[in-house]
Amino acid sequence: MKQVVYTIGLVFLLISIVGCNTASRQPQFQRAVITPDQLKPGDTAMIQVEVKDRHNIVRRVEGVVREDPTIRLKLHDDGQAPDEKADDNVWVLQVDVPFQATPGDFLLQLTAYRADGTVVPVKSREGTVPLSTTVPLKILNP
Repeated sequence: MKQVVYTIGLVFLLISIVGCNTASRQPQFQRAVITPDQLKPGDTAMIQVEVKDRHNIVRRVEGVVREDPTIRLKLHDDGQAPDEKADDNVWVLQVDVPFQATPGDFLLQLTAYRADGTVVPVKSREGTVPLSTTVPLKILNP
């Protein structure tokens, strides 16, 4: 009995130390922010997302405003301002809020794409889903 308990404990210890290989090998969004988090028409915002990608699968990151899918934003990791360093897996975009922007609460959905233009698939509890995250955005009255 002690040997069974010892073996089970050892297995759990190894899993906790090594971790899940599938989860650690697939790309992840580490942090996604919009600064400032409250904007007015005419303001400039910085969108930034940090990607953990050991195998350089992510070749493009795009954002779509859920409430208006015609607004598509292409983030950059090319070392050109405002991006500080090329290929460091920090994707950024500086954008001006249009003067005619409607005040309200919005959601910016950020999605990662492969070199062939398809979304980066990741495994989750729901099965295989696109690598994406959502960032809240608030536009105030001028």
